[in-house]
Amino acid sequence: MTRIPLLSLLLGAVTLLLMASPPAMHELLYFDTRQLQQGMPLGIITAHWIHADGEHLAWNLGALLLIAPLIEMHSRTLLWSSLLAGTVCVDLLLISPWSDLQRYCGLSGVLNTLFGTLLYLYWRRTRSPVVIIVSFLAVVKIALEVISGQALFTDFGWPPFAIAHLAGILATPLAIWCACHLKSRQCHMATTAARSVHGDLVTGE
Repeated sequence: MTRIPLLSLLLGAVTLLLMASPPAMHELLYFDTRQLQQGMPLGIITAHWIHADGEHLAWNLGALLLIAPLIEMHSRTLLWSSLLAGTVCVDLLLISPWSDLQRYCGLSGVLNTLFGTLLYLYWRRTRSPVVIIVSFLAVVKIALEVISGQALFTDFGWPPFAIAHLAGILATPLAIWCACHLKSRQCHMATTAARSVHGDLVTGE
């Protein structure tokens, strides 16, 4: 029986609800260096889930609902780790000397982590050269966007920050490592619990 990707659907619903909030609320949800300096760090989390306009939302929400369920149906832990790793890496970029942005919003950086994770899953399952080709094209796309300072397929009200896409794709190994570490820890705990139960049964305790 196919598991319904509830987490992916919930994330999509949250994204829509945030965008439907009053415009004044959007200002509080963006990543804003002035707010961060004033001790209001909420934007380092919420900025990834709020968007500049309807077109920006449509592109990112569509990609989220396409990629996230495919990962979730394989492993919800892997989806969580990809979201977390992508968020952390993009946020570290935003507060680093490599970024001079005053404000930032959008899910595209984190989506690149999810895309990298999905490519990893398909490569592990199929070893298909198509995965290598798609990975190469994704890297070329990001490189061109970083060099030109322009998004290849979109044009929103805010200027693109293509280096966030690079930070997102580079977060993929971290996401995979975290998921594997958590999985091995869960297996170890389950094995320990099973041995404990077996020991109790043998000793009659």
